[in-house]
Amino acid sequence: MAQETLLYGITPVMQCLLHKNRQIKRLWVNEKSSSPRVKEILQEAKKRNISIEKVDSHKLGNLVNTKLHQNVVLSCGELDTYDLDEFLEKIAEQPKKLLIALDQVEDPQNLGAILRTAAFLGASGLITLTKHSAPLTAAVSKSSAGAMEYFPIIQVGNLSECLQKLKREGFLVAGASSDNSVDYRECPLTDYMVLVMGSEGQGLRKLTQKRCDYQVHIPGNKETESLNVSAASAILIQHLVSKQ
Repeated sequence: MAQETLLYGITPVMQCLLHKNRQIKRLWVNEKSSSPRVKEILQEAKKRNISIEKVDSHKLGNLVNTKLHQNVVLSCGELDTYDLDEFLEKIAEQPKKLLIALDQVEDPQNLGAILRTAAFLGASGLITLTKHSAPLTAAVSKSSAGAMEYFPIIQVGNLSECLQKLKREGFLVAGASSDNSVDYRECPLTDYMVLVMGSEGQGLRKLTQKRCDYQVHIPGNKETESLNVSAASAILIQHLVSKQ
């Protein structure tokens, strides 16, 4: 196994076992746990002939350096992700497509929350950068409530080139920004949409803004400067999914 990831938490571990987007090596469980959900994880691991080791809670905490393990830790390989061409081929037959693109979002909690929202609301996939972006760690999987283990993630090296390609494929690109933007409810919608969200501090980079067909903002109380990127994403994704 090239690189080991130690997933923790009931939902991320179960989603990893169910969706099989990683190689799996070993499962550790709390020897004293009587949780029905832990028992379900054990049953799934046994079906897949995964090595199981029962240990105490202290050992689990030491493995992942947190007490938030919920009595399970799973040793697995890197998550399978898509490149852009591969993913576009996969969704070619979908009549409506909504992609969420993240421009240097580096906070793992925000990345996880956006993944969870995108999966729950029915977006098609999430685009993130291979560099200057939060890596796809166990913390992101936990924050996403396991959505990272099954929701399609496309990794690209250059977001500007990615957006240009998507525009050539017929996608309309809308970026969240306060610069020269319109109320998000006034943005035209098409069956092929890309929503671009910027980093927590900088927002969208200038070149990313140039690649957007529209820039949109969420109107709100002027005394509050802006929303957290994950909160803003939830509002915009819900709007696009419901109106597409």
